[in-house]
Amino acid sequence: MTSSFQNEIWINILTPKPGITIWYAGIPDITHSIFSKDRHHHFKSRDFRAVANEIFQKNDFTRLFLSDGEISTINSFKALKKQIEWISGRYLIKQMIHHIFLGNLSLDKITLSYLEQGAPFLTDHPDIPVSLSHSNDYTAVACCKNKDKTIGIDIEKITKKPDGYFMKIAFTQDEILHLKDDAGPIPIFKNWTIKEAYLKYIKKGFNESLHRVEIINDEIRHNKNKIDVDVYSTFIDGDYALSLVSD
Repeated sequence: MTSSFQNEIWINILTPKPGITIWYAGIPDITHSIFSKDRHHHFKSRDFRAVANEIFQKNDFTRLFLSDGEISTINSFKALKKQIEWISGRYLIKQMIHHIFLGNLSLDKITLSYLEQGAPFLTDHPDIPVSLSHSNDYTAVACCKNKDKTIGIDIEKITKKPDGYFMKIAFTQDEILHLKDDAGPIPIFKNWTIKEAYLKYIKKGFNESLHRVEIINDEIRHNKNKIDVDVYSTFIDGDYALSLVSD
């Protein structure tokens, strides 16, 4: 792992395999860098995870990286938490794409669109594989230099062991048996991030049944068939699980 200090943000860089790059950064660090002082001070004085949305304008940011359409999208969200996560993820992935692929474009000209089932892609460069995720205080993004490849990434904060209700919804009985009753939260969250990363890899997200995808011993089964993909998992600060699925 390496780190890069760009525009007052520490960006942690992972290269799980040749041609694939992962960047992750703290959402508080990103907001501190990109929001005007008045706006950032306003956030620090309140818990934005528990409040309704706010209306943003371009002059609320210290640098130009959002298009007019993106500002409208942000202002359509109903919760400030969703707005902050969306803004932070967009900023990080735009910086990554600008740094690796599109250095001649300004950040506000790099935009993302969505497939029918929710998978993001670069609007004007749909051939560049990208994926992004966020959880609590971190956002993570990934891209691939090989334009014939497909990737999916997920990051999750590790909390206490989920209850039985969540386990039955998120995992099949076979998965639960392999996790064992005495398994702590770490292997559970690792498997969950692999499953979510795979759902993004197939560009379906939660439009696919969670019980059709099984993660057993780091292998992925889809409709009971073993899937030939690469799985990369790691842990961040001991508090987050991050997984990437690729061809």
